[in-house]
Amino acid sequence: MSVLKFKSNKNTVVMPNNLDAMIRRSGLLNKEVAERKGIRPETVSRHISGALQFTIKDAEEYAMILECSAQDILFVQHPTYVFGYLDNHLVNVITPAEKQKAFFLPFPTNETRKIVISQHTDKAKKWANDRMYMFDSAPINKGEVDPNCFMTLSIFMIDRHTQPQMGLIYPEPGGTYTISSNADSHTRLDQSVVTGVIGQPVNKLSGLNLKWACPMISCIIRPDLLNVVEKKF
Repeated sequence: MSVLKFKSNKNTVVMPNNLDAMIRRSGLLNKEVAERKGIRPETVSRHISGALQFTIKDAEEYAMILECSAQDILFVQHPTYVFGYLDNHLVNVITPAEKQKAFFLPFPTNETRKIVISQHTDKAKKWANDRMYMFDSAPINKGEVDPNCFMTLSIFMIDRHTQPQMGLIYPEPGGTYTISSNADSHTRLDQSVVTGVIGQPVNKLSGLNLKWACPMISCIIRPDLLNVVEKKF
């Protein structure tokens, strides 16, 4: 783990730093950063590992080189883990037996935020592949339908189903829901149509009970252009 050491009168306080992640995000090599800062590559490595004291001035100089803020250097960013992969309107969830995957995003996140990545097998939708949809997974653990889902793109689990879906949710009297729209289609003019589980267009699905539902918070259309960095395990 990268650390930052602050010296007080009596003790050295060790805190995580984010230098390694910001260097990787910049696309520069450690030796290139060292050359621009006027230090040896070994010094950069020792700053990353915490073997050498890291000052605020160092953080400001690194920030100028890496085109970020000193805060980005000083404070660790939490990686956002991949929840699953979107194929048509269905989400293939990563199982505990599969290798975890996570990314450092270009904005602050928290531990309950998750990502769904588009991986459409339909040739007509492959242009939308690699998009990253972010949502807060807290309602899943609570078994709740977040009211912020209503009439907006969301991820949800229908009662007695085993695979989450993405679409629009409309509340009904009596606590049931209507779902519509097929995520990532964007070629459909009729948003009242969804693609059913068997892959054929169907009308709106009404009278559904939902186990949970979470609204999509953001979508990164081109992660490759925003310096999104995959976490190394």
